[in-house]
Amino acid sequence: MNKRTTYMNKINTLGQISSIIVLIGMFMIPIGTAFYFGIEFNIMDTLAASTSLIALFLPTAVIENISFYPILGSGAMYLSSVTGNITNLKLPAAVSGHQIAGVEAGSDEGDIIAILAVGMSSLVQITILLLGMFVIGQWLLPILNHPTLEAGFNNITPALLGAITIPQVFQHKKLSVIPVVIGIISYLYFGPERFPYVQSYVLLTVMILSIIAAYMMYKYGKLNDYQK
Repeated sequence: MNKRTTYMNKINTLGQISSIIVLIGMFMIPIGTAFYFGIEFNIMDTLAASTSLIALFLPTAVIENISFYPILGSGAMYLSSVTGNITNLKLPAAVSGHQIAGVEAGSDEGDIIAILAVGMSSLVQITILLLGMFVIGQWLLPILNHPTLEAGFNNITPALLGAITIPQVFQHKKLSVIPVVIGIISYLYFGPERFPYVQSYVLLTVMILSIIAAYMMYKYGKLNDYQK
């Protein structure tokens, strides 16, 4: 067994164990709260109430994890899933780490850099959350809710995704045409009100068509001058 196989086995083992521990901890909070306050907890009623949420978020969660994996790799994917806030924090941290280190996402070096970037991002996130809850939350909350800053906070996610997407589009022009065009057309067709409900299916469609288009371009020699 070579070193890479040993490393991947250890990463998967640690990731699975930590994920199980975190899931148990998450479920213990509502169960423990219900038990402490004597609240009747009916599993069937809970599942029935959760059906609509599961139908909405489960496809998104599965597809997003599939799309994040080539960038984050196994280790960072496990860590991101445990600590959360992948799109807004962990993914930008990993992409920035790749750019600073000059490594390709999906390579062995890229996976290591992603783990370090996501790990440091998680430590910073936890520290800020703890400070916000116990130290600075009371006086910082009015500042964050100020109308002057509201517009900025409402556009944090588009700003982060724009900073990640635009360099990738210009660096990979041929490969970016299909996903960009399909995404724009889908948003214009469904509109801002309906698009959030179908975005997971749009993402899946974009992924499949992008892979097919990239394969066809490669097969017919359209990527011979492609520079990574």
